[in-house]
Amino acid sequence: MPIFNLDETNSTKGKVAIVTGANSGIGFEIAKILSDRGATVILACRNMNEGIKTQNKIKGKSLYMNLDLADFQSIRNFCKLLKAKSDGVDILINNGGVMFPPLTRTIDGLELTFGVNYIGAFLLTNTLMPMLQNVEKSRVVNMSSIAQYRVKDIDWENINSENYYSKVKSYGLSNLFRVMFTLELEKRLRLKNFETISVSCHPGVTFTNLYRTIPKIIRNHFLAAIINKTIFHTPYKGAMPAIMAATSPNIMGGEFVGLDTKNQFRGNPTIVEPNGLAMDTELREKLWQKSVEITGVDLK
Repeated sequence: MPIFNLDETNSTKGKVAIVTGANSGIGFEIAKILSDRGATVILACRNMNEGIKTQNKIKGKSLYMNLDLADFQSIRNFCKLLKAKSDGVDILINNGGVMFPPLTRTIDGLELTFGVNYIGAFLLTNTLMPMLQNVEKSRVVNMSSIAQYRVKDIDWENINSENYYSKVKSYGLSNLFRVMFTLELEKRLRLKNFETISVSCHPGVTFTNLYRTIPKIIRNHFLAAIINKTIFHTPYKGAMPAIMAATSPNIMGGEFVGLDTKNQFRGNPTIVEPNGLAMDTELREKLWQKSVEITGVDLK
């Protein structure tokens, strides 16, 4: 596949796009690119001050709306308010997430990484589906991570860290779950003949606010800038796989956009294969059913 070119993407003029975690890092770059290209971008963030700052910084057609992916009621409130403001949604990018927090439980009793990175995205997507399903060429884009490649098996008795907690394993698993969700959602969307397609991607590696729980010396902005230019890549480059997934006319439902290098730390966006576990239909169906049990929502 040729190198992705922004000029070859489908027009986003007049479209409505939601970007979770849009107030910084890769989410900010995604939101700005879509806004610059004419989309009305909903900046779905939990911090009001940062959200409004981002809206003022992006300018264009952007609008901050409060969304806390760690709170089911916040997700429901966001969806209800959005339905009152807009008739439909063209693009939903589930980008918001956390990385390596200390063991924390959400208000709904979920381990924070599992709750925010995966269950929050599952609940948000299925609750918003009535606003996506009849919109021509609409897309759900689930941001994952190269960490999903490291998962070798799934301990179903511990997906909510009830027996033990490993921040590294929880992060990798939540990102594998996003890819599994993408593929299972795509299958179910096709069975219902909805317009929407489901795609996943990963950004490679770039130092952003996602790394706020790592040691301060590594989080130094000057050091991060050097590393992002020499070893990894910038948030702007990290946003390209999501932009390709959301806008390229060549993307098909279920595809996984990664990078064209061996380790995929940096590079140009292209279609790649995800962790083989994501291709197991029984595992995906099991995850879907557990997700329905936790959230009380299903694709209708």
